[in-house]
Amino acid sequence: MAFRPSRQFVVFLLVGGIAAASQWLSRFAFSMVAPYALAVALAYGVGLLIAFTLNRRLVFRSDQRAGGQFARFVLVNALSFAVVWGVSLGLGEVLLPRFMEARWAEALGHGIGILSPVLLSFWLHKHFTFRAKERPDP
Repeated sequence: MAFRPSRQFVVFLLVGGIAAASQWLSRFAFSMVAPYALAVALAYGVGLLIAFTLNRRLVFRSDQRAGGQFARFVLVNALSFAVVWGVSLGLGEVLLPRFMEARWAEALGHGIGILSPVLLSFWLHKHFTFRAKERPDP
């Protein structure tokens, strides 16, 4: 019995890949003017805005107001950010520099950190952020 991801999950991964790439690449620009930890946080904001826009339009099409969805999106991503930041710093500043140059350790640590909460994020966004409004029975 093979695992077959839903079309929605596949599109979520593609959208997430675009947002993650934007987040990862923007961290290099932020690192030119800010310390690594702050650059990771600023880059997360870039990825968050791109992810919300693309998820709302392409993955979880909904008739709900964007403001409420964005508030829930930020809440879910605050949880995800804690995971991303912890993994990124743990790997990028503590573990990986023992084995490689610091700039590579930070890049790899941040990349792994970005990927770490994907399953949790999909489930929370599907069932909380972009959930369909329940319609009362007639």
